Amino acid sequence: MLSVPALISGRRRQGSTADPVVRAYLNEQLAAATGLGEQLRRAASLEVLVAERTTLLRVRREVAADRAALRAAMRRLGANTDWAVVGVSWLSAYASRVTPLLHRLPVVDRVAGALPAAHPNREAVVEALLVLEDVLGGLHRRAVAARLLGELVAREAAQGHGEWTSGVRSLADRAQVQLEDVEAAHRRCARPLLER
Repeated sequence: MLSVPALISGRRRQGSTADPVVRAYLNEQLAAATGLGEQLRRAASLEVLVAERTTLLRVRREVAADRAALRAAMRRLGANTDWAVVGVSWLSAYASRVTPLLHRLPVVDRVAGALPAAHPNREAVVEALLVLEDVLGGLHRRAVAARLLGELVAREAAQGHGEWTSGVRSLADRAQVQLEDVEAAHRRCARPLLER
């Protein structure tokens, strides 16, 4: 079956030379990074997180750069991109923008009184915390997966093909810093809940 990019270009993709299990794993990680970029964009668009917008947009740019490094590693490892998997992940993350309307409103109703009456954005704070927690889940997954990816490409470096692997091996450190930065944003956002 032809992928969308192949249909557009009019040619078939070259066969993958990577282990099929490794290829499937890498495509799942690429899809997760794609969805994470959309989650970060959504978080940065929330009015209550305006003070965190610079941090969230920086992390989003870094996630996009890390995603590009992952795609480059996949090409080096002979793993084709499965655009169907990536597309479904993006659509899922995009559709999650509607999800709060469906399942988070009861949460907002229950905790709306938890903030001081003077706070004008009670519901917005709760929504922002939940969105940031979704982002943190994605960043934690990336940090764990980046360590495994670093080990996968370390074999290439050991075989003398590793000039390109240093960028991939540094993904885990960057993912950890990104996780810490968004955790700090989450703590700052949560202050109104803690200062009752």
